[in-house]
Amino acid sequence: MSKFRRILLPLALLAALAPAQAAPPTSYQGPVYGAGVPNVKVVRPLWTLTVDKAEYGDRAVLLAENRVLVKVGGALQARDVATGRVRWTLRQPGNLGLADKNAVFLTSGPTLSAYRLSDGRRLWTRDLGGAVRDVGESGGVLYATTEHGGIALSAATGQTRWAFKEHEMTGFRTVLGDTGSGGVVFWDAYQGEPHFPATYAFDAATGKQLYRLGGTTGPLGVRGKAVLMADTSFIGSDDNATLTWVNLRSGVTEQVLKLAADFRCPGRGTLERRTSETFSAPPHIYVNDQCGTRLRQFWANDPALAGKTPSTPLPPARTFAVPDDGRFRLGPVGELLVFESRMGEVRLIPTTGRAPINYNGVDMPTGTGLVLPGAGPVSRLDALGSVLYVGRVNGEFLAYDAAKKKPLYAAQLPWRGFGPTFRSGKYAVLTTPGALAVVREP
Repeated sequence: MSKFRRILLPLALLAALAPAQAAPPTSYQGPVYGAGVPNVKVVRPLWTLTVDKAEYGDRAVLLAENRVLVKVGGALQARDVATGRVRWTLRQPGNLGLADKNAVFLTSGPTLSAYRLSDGRRLWTRDLGGAVRDVGESGGVLYATTEHGGIALSAATGQTRWAFKEHEMTGFRTVLGDTGSGGVVFWDAYQGEPHFPATYAFDAATGKQLYRLGGTTGPLGVRGKAVLMADTSFIGSDDNATLTWVNLRSGVTEQVLKLAADFRCPGRGTLERRTSETFSAPPHIYVNDQCGTRLRQFWANDPALAGKTPSTPLPPARTFAVPDDGRFRLGPVGELLVFESRMGEVRLIPTTGRAPINYNGVDMPTGTGLVLPGAGPVSRLDALGSVLYVGRVNGEFLAYDAAKKKPLYAAQLPWRGFGPTFRSGKYAVLTTPGALAVVREP
C-alpha cells in the first residue's frame, strides 16, 4: 500500500462514522408562559365573577371590611368576600367613589351619596353644585373636588365643614396633623397646564387657605414642622431634581436641595422628566432617572448640611440598576426595591448594606438581590404592607412576603393581565378588566 493510500484510509473511516450534515434550522422553541410558578403553593379561587368594565374616571371594584363592591349589569352589588353571596343591590348607582368601614360613597354628576355598607341603606345625599371629580377621606372627613373647587364634609352626616372655590383643583392629596385644630389639608391642582402642577394648603379646621405653591407636588415627607415639596416646573435640560423643605403652616422655604441626576434616556439622547420621578422613603430620598433605568438614593437629612442649603447639587449615596434594561417599578417594600427586566424578570434589590458587584456590566452596590419565581412580562405590581403581589400577562399571579423573603402562594387565572389587588384579612381580591377572583391566603 502506497504512502498516499495509507493516509486516505483513516480519513475515509472517519467520514463513514460521522453523522450526516444537519439540515438548516426550521424551528425554535422560546419560553413557554402560563405553566405555573414552580415550587410555590398554588391556591384556587374561592369564587370568580364577571363584572362590568369600568368607564373612564370610575372604579371597577372596591373592598371594604368583608364586602366586595362591584358593578354587574349596571347595578352595584355588595358581595360577601368569603362566599361571593350577594348581600344587597343598588340600581343606577352612579360611580364608585370610595368606601370605609361604615359606608360606600357614590358620585353621579354633582351629587355625592353615602350608603350603609352592611345593608345598602342610603344615609344621605348632597348636591355639591358641580361635577364631582374626586373624593378622598381622612379621619372621618370627606374631601370632594368639583369643577368649581373643594368641599370638606362629614362622612357620617354629609354636612359641610367648609368649602372654597378654585377651578384648577384636580384632587385631594392628604392631611397632615389632626383634621381639626392644627392640621393642614393638601390639595393637588394644575398651573394652567396639567404637566405644571401646583399645591394648595388649607387649615383643616376652618378651610382657610394657608398658601399656594406653583410648580410643585407634595408633600413627599415630613421633618418636624416642615414638609418636603418637589419642584416640577422644570423646562429644558436641567439635570437636577430640586426639592424644598417648607414650613407646614406658612409655606415659607426653609431649605432647598438640588439632587444630582441624569434625565437623558440611554442610547436615545432625549430627555424625560416626570412629576413622579422623586419620592421619599425615610431615611432616604430617591430620584428615578435615565428613563426609569436608574434609581438614585440620597439621605433625606444629611447631618453635614445641618439644615442649610448646599451650594452645589448633592451626589447620590448609592445608584441602583439591574441588567437587561431593567426598570425600577416600585418600593421600597420593607427594605427591598423592585425592578423588572425587559424579559419580565422581577428582581428585589436591598436598599442598604454594602456588597458591590458588577453583574453583566451593571454596577450593583448592595449585591445582585434575588429574583422572584415566575416568567413573562409583568402586568401589575402591588405592595400591601410587606407583601408584594405580582400579576403577569399570562395569568400567573404570585404573592411574595418581602419581609421573610419567601413566596406565599401562586394562582393561575385565564386572564391576559391584572388590575389592582385588594386585601381584607385573609382574603385577597384579584382583578382584571371585566372580572375578579377571590382567594383565601394561606
